[in-house]
Amino acid sequence: MPAFNLSSISEHFKKISFLQISIAIVYLWFGALKFFNDVSPAEELAKETITSLTFGLIPPNISIFMLAVLEVGIGIFLLFDLFRKQTIIVTLLHMVCTFSSLLLLNEASFTYSPFAPTLLGQYVIKNLIIIAALISLYQNTKKAERTAVNSTSTD
Repeated sequence: MPAFNLSSISEHFKKISFLQISIAIVYLWFGALKFFNDVSPAEELAKETITSLTFGLIPPNISIFMLAVLEVGIGIFLLFDLFRKQTIIVTLLHMVCTFSSLLLLNEASFTYSPFAPTLLGQYVIKNLIIIAALISLYQNTKKAERTAVNSTSTD
């Protein structure tokens, strides 16, 4: 069994970007909040959005638990750099779903649509920053893969 020591942990975190670590922390934090009733400020918005997207087939208490597992899972996979490309794709799909609340729950997202978002609307709209960061991480991953392929083919 491999031993974990401080230097191996330090080496791991030197290999991944601060941007990736930051997104992982946000996902871990916000996902963990959803495991506890009425702790996450986005809990009701998430439940209502998932209920709308699934036509009520998934009960709200189950959907929020599934979302918490998804978000914490994304955070863990990003933090430990597991299946980076696949994790980024899943995270981007999650981000697309978060934006559906702006359309499905317009009254909860805007005071004057589409110019004056509520606090919950701002919570969703700020995800544009995470989307841009994820696209950047994905592009860097693809560049690193091409570089690795090129360096092994010239050897």
